[in-house]
Amino acid sequence: MQQMRFSDRKDFLRTRKILLISAASLLLVLSILLYIVLGKTRGVYYELTEFVMGTRVRVYVAGDKMPSKILAQMAIEEFRRLDQKYDPYRPGSILYKINHSSTWTEVDEETLGLIKAAIGFAKSTEGAFDPALGRIIRLWGFDEFSSKNASELHVPSDYEIERELKRSGYDKIVIDSKNSRVYMKDGAWIDLGGMVKGYALERAYKKIKAVDKNATGFIDAGGDIRIIGPKFGTSCWTIGIKNPRGEGIVDMIYLKEGAVATSGDYERYFIIDGVRYHHIMDPKTGKPARGVWSVTVVAKDAVTADVLSTAGFVLGKDYRFVLLKFPELGGQVFMVLDGGKTVKSEGFSSFEKEK
Repeated sequence: MQQMRFSDRKDFLRTRKILLISAASLLLVLSILLYIVLGKTRGVYYELTEFVMGTRVRVYVAGDKMPSKILAQMAIEEFRRLDQKYDPYRPGSILYKINHSSTWTEVDEETLGLIKAAIGFAKSTEGAFDPALGRIIRLWGFDEFSSKNASELHVPSDYEIERELKRSGYDKIVIDSKNSRVYMKDGAWIDLGGMVKGYALERAYKKIKAVDKNATGFIDAGGDIRIIGPKFGTSCWTIGIKNPRGEGIVDMIYLKEGAVATSGDYERYFIIDGVRYHHIMDPKTGKPARGVWSVTVVAKDAVTADVLSTAGFVLGKDYRFVLLKFPELGGQVFMVLDGGKTVKSEGFSSFEKEK
């Protein structure tokens, strides 16, 4: 009888141990499932904001395999690297070296490819995007522009503008692909300001995807946005197009992928005698482009969006050409014309509704 009670107790303890282990295992499984549900569908997004490339860069990302904080830091670090490398007015950058050399300058593969791409965009936009307007940009004071020095800027004389126009233009960029080197004729200066922010967005996006293909979120560089992945893995991100002459927005778009960029006359500018002079230069006149207040482009990649928004702004007076031609180049367009009227390419409406 005593032995039976001992066996019963022994069985009871064994059963209780099994039940405790089972409960702990169940709790662990439930915790993992809870993490998956909340972490994947609701997301644990990490936000990192820094001022780089002359603008506020905001990374909002949720990792799948990598910690979100690390992914955000990777993106910002890539912006810093490219800022140091491609700021044409920073001594030590490769573009500064090219611009201040009287002979050939050897460049690395990345730089050669970027300059070739810039020339390609210049040709496809019929010169509206021009990567060699550095001297014009500096003449107007937009090379080191800030709201603090806007009041100190002035309108250059026609003589000064004409002089610098003769030393500008993408046709003055000479490339020797075989020896990986670049030469600037007539002392022209390269300035990739209408392209390098989009390039940084695209590079940061690719670095994140290379280590965590299922990461979601977006990178916002002064209003130019590269989508990393759908919101919580399934939903669209809602993006407002800023009103270029006041508060609020003029339109809303919804994106799960791709990029959007806006070029406008409302961020870097100064006003003299009631006239607004902004930083987006017309390569033909050497003066701020006229005809539109802002141009927004949605494209599959951030480089195309950035370049076409700049080119579209320059071609603003001929907006019908932009609306017809740019979709062939990979961008759907929304334009706020001088006076406030809005026009858009036929395919743009597909982004104005949530899918």
